[in-house]
Amino acid sequence: MTLKRTLPFLAALCGLLALPAPLRAATAEDSKIFTPYFNMSLAESLYVPSDGEFFSGGLINTQVGLLSKVAKNHNIFGLYNFRYLGPAFQPQDGKQFTERSLDHSFSLEYRWQISDRLRLRPAYAKTTGYRRNGVNESWDTGLYNMNSQGGQLAADYLFGFMGKNGTLTAQYLSRSLEFPNYTDLLREFQNAGSASELSGGLQNQRLRQWALRAYWNNFTAGASFSTMKYENQTVVGTDGQYSDTKQEDKSTTVDVGFNHRLWIFEAAPNVSYTVFDSNQNFLRFKYFGAAWDASTLGNGDSDVTLIQNAYSFREFTFDLPLFINMGMNSKWAISGGWSVTHRVYADRPPRNADNNYLMGQKQDNTLTKFYAGFRKHMNEIADLSLTYTLIIASSNNKFEKYLPYNYTGQALGLAYNLTF
Repeated sequence: MTLKRTLPFLAALCGLLALPAPLRAATAEDSKIFTPYFNMSLAESLYVPSDGEFFSGGLINTQVGLLSKVAKNHNIFGLYNFRYLGPAFQPQDGKQFTERSLDHSFSLEYRWQISDRLRLRPAYAKTTGYRRNGVNESWDTGLYNMNSQGGQLAADYLFGFMGKNGTLTAQYLSRSLEFPNYTDLLREFQNAGSASELSGGLQNQRLRQWALRAYWNNFTAGASFSTMKYENQTVVGTDGQYSDTKQEDKSTTVDVGFNHRLWIFEAAPNVSYTVFDSNQNFLRFKYFGAAWDASTLGNGDSDVTLIQNAYSFREFTFDLPLFINMGMNSKWAISGGWSVTHRVYADRPPRNADNNYLMGQKQDNTLTKFYAGFRKHMNEIADLSLTYTLIIASSNNKFEKYLPYNYTGQALGLAYNLTF
């Protein structure tokens, strides 16, 4: 489903919003069999980078769900999610500013309330994702287009502590990820005669994740461990050739946060730490057609340089959103906050402006955001916000021919959110 086909579908759903709020609420509350869910976010932003021309980007994120009661203590919840993200500022080593993404996701979850304290939730999920960088590029031919499907099982334990209710959730999920258009330029360069057989499927992988999360009295904390095993992609060896070892990535994340309101003040700080490990190496060609010499692969200024363990990193993220309500019952609030993401690579050295590696050092990136604006509750289901953001990206990597590493930018965005 392309963007042109999806927008009329969303417009039809928005027609429901013309109903008076009390009528919509009564319909959901009075239904003993079906309970609908709808969440829509629309945003448009203007981006002004420190180097380059300004550009605009939009966001559409819509969720449509239905909770169906099939028997006592047995429910089924279906959810469709459409998400479009236009050009925007991106973290270093991530994406280009011009990238656009379009995702369709569907999940079906069975909820079994075994007892007052225990609930099981097996589910199936499927996602189709599209990526493109150029305006004239087709959605169907994006290099990182992805199809994902798989199942999961979650168990919720409901508890009480110090007079407050809480939930402890354990979850396991498995996903099969396919990249039908992805190919490897190094393989094509080394195997020019069979390049036609190499296109598509090299990034296909199997994702498995184990997670534990707790909610209590507006506090939340969690930990997850994920493995990504590649079906076809193998590791670049120290001789500059692909070996027989399959690529495998592992990721561990822990986070903690809370949401609290005191008088007219609201705060929702969150801290997370991620350890990402990959056995993949990176072979850098300084220019097209460069020939490698096994004796100089480890030199930072050689035409071809092999960086072992190039993708493993440690990342710390802190986010502090704040709101000051203009009175206890006011619909207006002043918003603001600060967030920072700091990433340090385990073994990847930074590059200087001449594309030479600075051996003996480790690349580190820092992305800092300061934001402020206004939020207004239009009614009990709708919010409107205007936000200004200052972005400061810094890195000891100075080679920026393909991706920006050191820049400042300003963004002004208008967003509308609707939930019922």
